[in-house]
Amino acid sequence: MSGSLIGKLPARTREVGPLSAVSYRVASRIANTLRAGFPVRQAEELASARCILFHSPPDFADPLLETLEGAAIDWRGRALVFCDCFVDRAVRQRFREKGATTAVARQFGIAGRMIVEADAAGGAALRVAHRIARELHLKAVEVSPGAPDLFDAAITLGSASITPLIDRAAALLRASGVKDIEAARLASALFEQTARDYAHSGKQSWAWYVRKPVVERLQAQIEAAGPFLDPVFRQLLTFAFQTFSKHEDVGGEL
Repeated sequence: MSGSLIGKLPARTREVGPLSAVSYRVASRIANTLRAGFPVRQAEELASARCILFHSPPDFADPLLETLEGAAIDWRGRALVFCDCFVDRAVRQRFREKGATTAVARQFGIAGRMIVEADAAGGAALRVAHRIARELHLKAVEVSPGAPDLFDAAITLGSASITPLIDRAAALLRASGVKDIEAARLASALFEQTARDYAHSGKQSWAWYVRKPVVERLQAQIEAAGPFLDPVFRQLLTFAFQTFSKHEDVGGEL
């Protein structure tokens, strides 16, 4: 809890009331950690709050959601914000059918920003999510309802999926004679510069947006990279030519 958006809220702004958890003991521990709110024994006691913030590790989400759904709470006009956790859209729909407005607010690995996804109509939950962003001095990146998987795909594509490429680039640099530490730094700098250029010029920053690459030089580089990297290298290059609709004859030769 302490690492979540809820736990990071400044103490002066934590207008926290009842705290419900898997047990009264855990709720007490959360209250002590947050230095705010008070533990309650049953989820029904959350009914005194107009807005409910939900956070859970993946292993406990389902039983906590079942408890919350089964609680005798009049959800009409109430806001329910899921903080730093993944909740199935069907679950959110059930709470909306009860009359609540829902939103998701979570961190996604880029400092100074958080993602916000709310119901199509927005409502109280969206306002609460933006208030959390303001209190934490974060920029809220709002995505369309039902589109967080697309957002997460972009995050994965721009993070975990390219780490092996950076590692392979560093390995090639080391194989060319560059010292270990310098190879890692140089590989990182190459990817960082490419990202900065794209942020500035978009697709026109691509090295071959105008100038056609020499296919023989690319072939030589692929061969030098070795058989392990060969299929990935070729696919990345041909993918680039297809993406930007440029030099498809070179892609065909590769």
